[in-house]
Amino acid sequence: MLDYRRFKEINDLFAAGQPEKARHLLMELQSRCIALRDEMERLKVQIRTLEDVLYLSKNLSRENGFYWLQTPGVRQGPFCPQCYDTVGALIRLEKTACALSCPYCGQRHALPQPAGAHTGNDRMARIIPFSR
Repeated sequence: MLDYRRFKEINDLFAAGQPEKARHLLMELQSRCIALRDEMERLKVQIRTLEDVLYLSKNLSRENGFYWLQTPGVRQGPFCPQCYDTVGALIRLEKTACALSCPYCGQRHALPQPAGAHTGNDRMARIIPFSR
């Protein structure tokens, strides 16, 4: 923390005709100020990182084996589960003709079934018309 009394001390040294001592104290004060500025920048980066982690913890969900990010009005994804689980990277999967693939790790995933889609194993109800 800066000691603001030093500024008065420096002013008094200049007024007393001791510019070398005043310059020395001024350089000392300058180096402290630079160190504090560097620490503030480091702490700002750390705060932004923690805010990003908090945002992801609230808005990232896993559905059908894929990660999805809910942003205001838009659901983004799917993201590669392998990359997120191993290195914490959100890598969007690219859609190919018959699968989803990760451009980073190369892992391929089957396309997810849309909601309400029937697979071959599902039994479908038969509609019987009523007679009039």
